[in-house]
Amino acid sequence: MLKPNTGLVINFPEVAIVEGKVIFAPKTPFSPAVTAGLKPNIDQLISIKGRPVRSIRDVVVADSHIWNFEPFPVEISRDGNPVQTIYITPAMTPSRLDWVFALIFCIVLGFTVFYLTINLPEDTASNFIALAALFYLVFTCVKPFYYESFFSNLLIHLGKLTSWLMAFFGFYFPSPKGKRFTRLSIIGFISAVYLIFIAFRLYYFHQWSSSGQDLWLVHYRFLGKLNNISDGIAFLTYSFLLISSYVRTSYIKEKRQIEWILAGFLIAIPPYFFLDQLPIILGEPLGFRISMGNFANLFLLFVPLFFIIGLIKHKVFNIKFFASRYLVYTFLALIILSFFTVLYEPVQELFIRNYGLPVRIAGFLVTTMLFILLIPLRSLCITLVERLFYRSHYKKSLQYSASLEKRNMELLLIIDELNRQNLRSFQTDKMKELRGIITGIAHRVNNPANFISSSLSSLDKKIKSLFKSIKDSDIPEHDRLSKLKDEINCFINIAQEGGLVIKDFVRNLVSLVGSRSNIPVSVSTSHLLKNAEIEIRQKFPQAQLRMIINSSIKITCYPGELIQALHYLLVNALEASSNMDDEVFITAEDMNNCIKIEIEDHGLGIEDINVKKVFDPFFTTKAGHEGLGLYFCRSIVERSSGSIEIDSKAGIGTKVTLLLAVTHD
Repeated sequence: MLKPNTGLVINFPEVAIVEGKVIFAPKTPFSPAVTAGLKPNIDQLISIKGRPVRSIRDVVVADSHIWNFEPFPVEISRDGNPVQTIYITPAMTPSRLDWVFALIFCIVLGFTVFYLTINLPEDTASNFIALAALFYLVFTCVKPFYYESFFSNLLIHLGKLTSWLMAFFGFYFPSPKGKRFTRLSIIGFISAVYLIFIAFRLYYFHQWSSSGQDLWLVHYRFLGKLNNISDGIAFLTYSFLLISSYVRTSYIKEKRQIEWILAGFLIAIPPYFFLDQLPIILGEPLGFRISMGNFANLFLLFVPLFFIIGLIKHKVFNIKFFASRYLVYTFLALIILSFFTVLYEPVQELFIRNYGLPVRIAGFLVTTMLFILLIPLRSLCITLVERLFYRSHYKKSLQYSASLEKRNMELLLIIDELNRQNLRSFQTDKMKELRGIITGIAHRVNNPANFISSSLSSLDKKIKSLFKSIKDSDIPEHDRLSKLKDEINCFINIAQEGGLVIKDFVRNLVSLVGSRSNIPVSVSTSHLLKNAEIEIRQKFPQAQLRMIINSSIKITCYPGELIQALHYLLVNALEASSNMDDEVFITAEDMNNCIKIEIEDHGLGIEDINVKKVFDPFFTTKAGHEGLGLYFCRSIVERSSGSIEIDSKAGIGTKVTLLLAVTHD
């Protein structure tokens, strides 16, 4: 792409030896050399940028030393006249229209290689096509340096193996043909012959490069013509193998695939051969050397494109229907183009004559007006063509559109029903969870409440008995009063203890739930962990905490709640350790679109049977714990759009992992 295009060497040297003279003989009619004023098949090259030209090799060497886009002098002799100098301004390859075709062709080849390698790595037939696409991709990219070095020439020859790789594909698609030994023998023989052929061509190229004698180039090009004939034989073999497979197979799928592959081949190869290869084979006279170069790649696009369609989309597209529509719509496009051409000049003259508009403005207005006119005309023509030539297809299209609309409505109804069911299921699950929580709370509060109720009832009886004795002036004995006092104090203590149990439970419950915030806030990970550490230090001053924070990204959460959850997890980790000398590791790092926080201890761990239950409300294996801590931790983390997981082994330790969503500003 960055190599300056001088027009003197484009894929091939654009010269010929005539009566010992180096004559400018371009194979491509459009080039910077022709634009600069060089006369094809007339001008004799004397020197290029000060380098004398006595052979074709001199032209290649001189062209290879031009690596900028400044005009350079070329001395020529025209019709025996005195030497004159013409300045050629090199062009950038992307500035040429045919480069776009080459680029698109390379992209399609690259996609073909990628798709087949990823999706069909073990299919022998597809491997041959992948190799063919890869080799031809290299060939297309290296062509501008064809004659400049031995290595580029080697790559070019490997690229020309593409035609036989396609033939080898025919031996295996859609199923292997003949015996395995026979196939391998044929492939091995052809490969060996081709390698010998490459060796001879490279030898001739080396001799030509080192000696500069064009006799070696004559031998080299003669073998090149044989190579083109070999390509023709390979393409015929490829076609014959596919057609024979098409005739023999009884599977519709395989027939469809072969139809697409053959269609791409038949659309691409004949134009490519006549536009690019035939002029090279003919060689002389000079007038027949005109080649379309990269324009031929426009036709070659159909080979990999139709191959991929045949391989993965043959069920979607019907090749016969496609071909007939292709012909009809091509004809329709030609009619509309002719209509545009016929109307353009008369209407433009009308604008210029009647309104006195400049030519460019009149041309712009005419083009705009005709496009506005032709777009609805085109739509009308397409509708008429569909109704006249493709009635069944047009009818099926309308039916299909109607069926799609009906299915759309059905899907919307199904989605609404699923949403309702999902809502009911969600509400049922939440009610079940809430029922479990309320039952647990009721159970925890019920026992001390019963103690209080029973104590107060007994206390009431004793006090009534005491007041009745006093009222009847029956003064109790001192021992009886002392015993009655002890019983009353006991009942009061039981009631007070029950009240303290309820109060402590409610306090722990409030502590576990944490502070509520209605608005989420963006805070840094270090802020959350540092605040949780401060609270831990107040309760466990001797705690050994090792904290590594590798994240400065903020997360959106409810900070008070999340700090409470982290505090509880750290308390759990410290309590699981045998003593306060054991370290608890806290790490925080960025991971994709999340921040991962890990809290790891090497304490008692959790039994495998209990790991799945740790998030259940009121499940605990520790005396004096409510069993609500991890449940509320999970609720808090999920409320902040995160997740929590626990990995634990008994006797080894526990690791808690939190994933929290990153804030996107």
